Amino acid sequence: MKDLFDDDQVIPESGSPTETSTGNAEDHSHQFRLTRLQTFNWGTFSGLLDIAVPSEGYLFVGPSGSGKSTLLDAHACLLTPPKWVDFNVAARESERQGKDRSLLTYVRGAWAQQSGEGREVVSQVLRPDTTWTAIAETYANGEGRVVVLAQVLWVRGKSALATDVQRLYLVVTEPLDITTLEFFPRHDFDVRRFKHDLPRAYVTREFSAYQERFRGQLGIASERALRLLHKTQSAKNLGDLNTFLRDFMLDAPETFEVADRLVAEFGELHAAHQAVVAARRQIETLLPASEAYEERERCSRDKNLLAEVQTGLDGWRDEQRERLVNERIAELRVDAEGAKQKAAGLAELAGQEFDKLTDLKRRRHDNGGRVIEDLQRQLDEAERAKPDRLRKRELARAACEIMGWAMPDEVVWFVQRSEAAREHIRKATERADEAETRKDELKRSKVEAEKAFTEVVREVRAMERQRSNIPSRLLDLRARMAQALGLTEERLPFAGEVLQVKSDQAAWQGAIERVLGGFARSILVDDKHYAAVSSWLEEQNTGERLFYHRMLPQQAANRSPGANSLVRKLDVAPGLDKAVADWLREELRVHFDFECAETMQAFRAAQRAVTRQGQIKHNSTRHEKNDRQRIDDRSQWVLGFDNRDKLQLYQQRAADLGATVAGIDKELSARRTEDEKRRKQDEACITLQNLSWNDVDLASLVSQAADLRERIATEVAARPDLEALNRWIERQDATHRKAVDAHLKAEAQARDIQSQISKLQGTLVSLQNRPQVELTPTQRIGLQDRLTRIGRPLELEALDDVVRQMERAMSKEEKDLDLRMADLRNAVEARLAEFNRLWPAEAGGLDPTMAAALDYFGKLARLQTDGLPRYEQRFMQLLREQSDQNLTLLSSKIDQERSAIRQRMELVNESLLTAPFNPGTHLVIDTLPREGDEVRQFKQTLRDALSHSLSSHTGQADDAVSAAAERRFALLNQLVKRLASQETADRHWRALVLDVRQHVEFMAREMDDETGAEIEAYRSGAGKSGGQRQKLTSTCLAAALRYQLGGRDRARPAFATVVLDEAFDKADAEFTRTAMNIFTTFGFQMIVATPLKSVMTLEPFIGGACYVHNTDRRSSSVLRIDYDREQRRLDLPQQLMPSVPATNAGHTEDAEAAES
Repeated sequence: MKDLFDDDQVIPESGSPTETSTGNAEDHSHQFRLTRLQTFNWGTFSGLLDIAVPSEGYLFVGPSGSGKSTLLDAHACLLTPPKWVDFNVAARESERQGKDRSLLTYVRGAWAQQSGEGREVVSQVLRPDTTWTAIAETYANGEGRVVVLAQVLWVRGKSALATDVQRLYLVVTEPLDITTLEFFPRHDFDVRRFKHDLPRAYVTREFSAYQERFRGQLGIASERALRLLHKTQSAKNLGDLNTFLRDFMLDAPETFEVADRLVAEFGELHAAHQAVVAARRQIETLLPASEAYEERERCSRDKNLLAEVQTGLDGWRDEQRERLVNERIAELRVDAEGAKQKAAGLAELAGQEFDKLTDLKRRRHDNGGRVIEDLQRQLDEAERAKPDRLRKRELARAACEIMGWAMPDEVVWFVQRSEAAREHIRKATERADEAETRKDELKRSKVEAEKAFTEVVREVRAMERQRSNIPSRLLDLRARMAQALGLTEERLPFAGEVLQVKSDQAAWQGAIERVLGGFARSILVDDKHYAAVSSWLEEQNTGERLFYHRMLPQQAANRSPGANSLVRKLDVAPGLDKAVADWLREELRVHFDFECAETMQAFRAAQRAVTRQGQIKHNSTRHEKNDRQRIDDRSQWVLGFDNRDKLQLYQQRAADLGATVAGIDKELSARRTEDEKRRKQDEACITLQNLSWNDVDLASLVSQAADLRERIATEVAARPDLEALNRWIERQDATHRKAVDAHLKAEAQARDIQSQISKLQGTLVSLQNRPQVELTPTQRIGLQDRLTRIGRPLELEALDDVVRQMERAMSKEEKDLDLRMADLRNAVEARLAEFNRLWPAEAGGLDPTMAAALDYFGKLARLQTDGLPRYEQRFMQLLREQSDQNLTLLSSKIDQERSAIRQRMELVNESLLTAPFNPGTHLVIDTLPREGDEVRQFKQTLRDALSHSLSSHTGQADDAVSAAAERRFALLNQLVKRLASQETADRHWRALVLDVRQHVEFMAREMDDETGAEIEAYRSGAGKSGGQRQKLTSTCLAAALRYQLGGRDRARPAFATVVLDEAFDKADAEFTRTAMNIFTTFGFQMIVATPLKSVMTLEPFIGGACYVHNTDRRSSSVLRIDYDREQRRLDLPQQLMPSVPATNAGHTEDAEAAES
């Protein structure tokens, strides 16, 4: 046995003095367990103390005041953040204030307190001058990894100030003897020496960096685990479930700090509100004047445009007259050509009749056979000409048939057909070009329709594959991205897939789609995937425009959306990850809190708004109306959890596009037929153009031949009779005169037509000689618009009458504009006068007239852009900072703290599922509501206060603003007064409503592992024995530690060491054994400080022990106790036997008397 009072004490492991055990490699190979504790000049342990700790666990045994807690406080100092560390808590269980130990007392070696000369309390210390301290713990696992945590502390001179203690934090990944740190004091605590003397150590002055390093090495996931380990070290009397969970497992809520800030910052709102109200009323007075002024300016511009149009009327009339005259001349030229050909035909007929008459006279003159021969010769010529004329007539008939015309039976009609044919030929190229252009248009339309059909079919197939409304090209892009990054597509949702307009708000769907269209097509990227997504996109040429949002934690919005807010018309997809859903709701509140305005008055009054027709007001100045697609075009909608309606719409669109393609094919076929028909018509017109009436006048030729035959027959039969020949001459003379009259009449008609042409040409020349004034586009558009309003066709004879109608209409329009401008002037000056009456100082002596209107509107602009925004900013800043932010934060904190409690219990339940409570059973902790009327009323008051926030919309009526402000102030004032009250009842109420831990109670249920059936319920330990209650709470504590140190994925925690400081000093053996079984079942290495009376119960759960002793209150020392690993019992030295209770194993009795 080592001397208890040696300065340097090295305590080897019990049962194996030369080696340090790391436990069973099969069970604990991945676990870090404490294997060594070293101290140098720590508290009353002067010099070096080096204790080897078995991986199975360790007991620090000794009486009260011996120094057990001092050694365990070294452990707390090494693992616990300074903001939480609390030394020697186990000895102060019943104390409510005062801490007798600190880093300074441990470094100095304080061992007693005495009264000084001034009766002040003075600490007695072992090391009063410059001194230094080192503490270290070595952790190792079965895989051979070693992590050493060490701290070096020093204080110079005789300082008694805790702030003068300096320290360094060390993390070393190899064995370390703290004796090697002696270089540090030898070099006057020069920190730079560590790089030279201990280069492989991680050294820092900051605990945050130190704990980040050692937590990563030891597999401790969070800082919360360190806090729980520290609280576990001093845990005692864990009998009541609710008390244990509220005070031990749950941290004090932050609601008290928020409430204190609300009370401290409330004020100054009334004056700021009054400034806002005054500015708003001034704007409300001047804004209608500004709008009326702008409308009057528009009327003035319209009047100027009207004057411009009026000045162009004469030029337009002459222009139209010239056009109509040219058209009339063209028509008359066609008529003149027909009259000319008719006159020529009649001249020929008259000549023929003259020849007949001459022939008869000649016959009568000589009555010889020469006449008959001459007639026969003429008949032969007529017969020879007949086949050619018949052929040409048939060509003309066929051509007319192709053109759809009747064959002309007179010369004038034929001439008209020939002219029409020539006109057709002149326009043939233009028609052919138009036809080709139309075919090209049809072909382009077909290509576009087929492309659209392909796109629609692609969308249909995409929608049939999945329920998304997002366009297929974006879905394909996401699919490629997800596959490349090894993610599911659900991890990269589009906003539109997880948002849906509520069914009772369907009338607003189109407008909401206008506002959220771009955002809905954006991918929501979790922050942990952000780097991968951004890198992948950087490396790709996607061919698309893609937006994505990195979901970073956001500050909760400082106000709640209004009742008509777009945000309130949306549902978030059920089952969506809570973090994503919270981020999405916050994003909507911040960026899309648009009022859904039912009226234009509400629209104009809102700060941000949207109408049912999709007009968007982004702020007080920027507006948007995008009508490129119909607002009810469901094919453009992307919001919704499923796409059944959109799929049906696209299926119908595919059918329609298919029909369109078929229709275009049909029209193209018809166009090809039409081309063939047009070719034939062109050929027919060329034929008609090349023929004259004489070429096709078969009737006259047949008549001539018949006449010749008749004359021949007459000559032959009636030759002897001259009287008959005379009668023939008389008849022929009459016929000849009739033919001459017809010819003269035709020539007169032709001259008359030509006279009309000449007259019109004179008019045309005079029009062309007038001064040319080019009409402006404004004049042309304006005059054409007014001609359309009249609704009369424009003809040459009616042109002057139409122009007079247009003059009268424009005169009336000018008069109406003058009247409207006068009304608007009166409206402007009335508003300016009202402003002067209400705010004479702000008017600054301006006259309420149109001449000074712009000065008033300058004031309006300053109010809108500077004055009101500044006042509103000040007011809203105060409202947010002094009420809204704190109220919202307080309300959300209550909910968050409540949610945090449930989450903590869920984590505990996960661990409890793997821990047997009794054979074949496990525990489940239920979190039950425990809100009383006062808590519910407090929450309602918060909701009421938040629901009456003062609107920041500039267009709202001042009465509504004032009413909202008064209601808000009343609620806030009442709430703040009570929170600030020092009355006992109010302080009790404050603690009740703010301490969220009191808003719940806990019930444990023992469940069958196999069936899941409830075996027994434990509500706050009521009706249960002390052992049952402590077993219950110990199980919960172990489960909480198991989760914090092991997470969900490991069967055993990565960090296994749990320290208990006299946790079982007042517990019976049954409870102690049960608690230790629970902890070891969870895979923990138990380091326990205990009096000797508990040794028998604890020794099966550890692998070694030492006895801590203090002989003169000044000096503590340690004695190793051998441990029998096979019997799992301690081999207590003889001098300690009187302190151990008697058992059937041979230990002595009366432990309490011996220990005293």
